[in-house]
Amino acid sequence: MNAAIAGAAWVLPLTFALLALGATLILLRLVSGPRAPDRVVAIDALSMIAIAAIALLALATAQPMLLDAAVVLSLVSFLGTTAFILLFHRRGRGAGEVATGADARLLAAGAAPGSTSAQAAGTEPETRETRAAGGAAPAPAVREARENGEAAR
Repeated sequence: MNAAIAGAAWVLPLTFALLALGATLILLRLVSGPRAPDRVVAIDALSMIAIAAIALLALATAQPMLLDAAVVLSLVSFLGTTAFILLFHRRGRGAGEVATGADARLLAAGAAPGSTSAQAAGTEPETRETRAAGGAAPAPAVREARENGEAAR
């Protein structure tokens, strides 16, 4: 590796300083939250900054072996983020998410929001669109009111 790039005398220190500034801002997000998914994204962003810092250090010191450490860190970061996604998927909604009207009817009937096993309160099974939107399927009366252009009450 050759660290004799154009402007290396000021580019590399500036890049390290900007990475430190970014890491500081991300640490503030990690501490303040407010929700767990925000903290997971902050941890993932910090790992990306660490990977970039290791790659810059490899460039500055002409040590190509450091790039192996950056690759390993990126793989571990990917696995960690995937594990958190699975954890949140199993838990369901986050604390800051609001239940929809259909979810409120399901809760009143004793079913979990987004569940299709109870089929309580005359709701339909979830479709791909409602799962993507993060809510349960609307009740038939609500669906008919939407189709007729009426306001759902």
